[in-house]
Amino acid sequence: MVKIKTSMLTIMNIFNLKTNSNKLYSTEYIKKQEEQFICNNYFGNSKNDYEYKSGNIPILISAPHTVKQWRNEKCKKADIYTGALAKTLHRSTGAHVIYKARTNGDENCTTRETEYRKKIKEIVKKKGIKLIIDLHGIASDKDSDIDIGTGNSSNINLLGQDYILSLIESSLGKNNYTVNKYFTGGKTYTISTYCASKLGVPTLQLEINKKYRSSNSKNFSYMANKLTAMINDLSNKVYTPEDK
Repeated sequence: MVKIKTSMLTIMNIFNLKTNSNKLYSTEYIKKQEEQFICNNYFGNSKNDYEYKSGNIPILISAPHTVKQWRNEKCKKADIYTGALAKTLHRSTGAHVIYKARTNGDENCTTRETEYRKKIKEIVKKKGIKLIIDLHGIASDKDSDIDIGTGNSSNINLLGQDYILSLIESSLGKNNYTVNKYFTGGKTYTISTYCASKLGVPTLQLEINKKYRSSNSKNFSYMANKLTAMINDLSNKVYTPEDK
């Protein structure tokens, strides 16, 4: 019996099968994942503009506000712990991940073809990306845990593939989420609009409440597990409908 169990676990590891079991991430683990971003008072400590981690499912997670940004000649606060969350989701789901490693402009407020956007374009082309999730943060006084931005009320950034939103809503169930309430991601200068209109990939802007973006083990784990389950549900269902 022991040999059979061992063999099955080996097979699961080989094929990278995912489970829906909840995991409690420790405070030490969370702080370790955020360490590179918090350096230099959230200006980051890398010589590189961004970092990319390759995945094995057709979903790309972008986290452009892991460090502070310069917007309109003013320094904008980082969306803290979106970096730790993105790296955790890479490990738990196998999604591709790209995130800012040092302060340099504002990737979500420009129409320039930045190095970050060029890399996203390259990943989409080489890895066959079918869905992009742009990860951000909202303040703790907002009344939703997750605000889902689809471009506008007609879900313009989903490119007609509204089933993606339906899958997400089904996955989240009765959890406290909203759609296009605080940030739609639909402005001409956002990453969501760039990926949808220029790269032809359905894109979501997810705004995570600050309550779940901290080293608090219980809160961080709650959000990481919810997003993991959501992405796992999506990973085998993201496709291009036959009539598109």
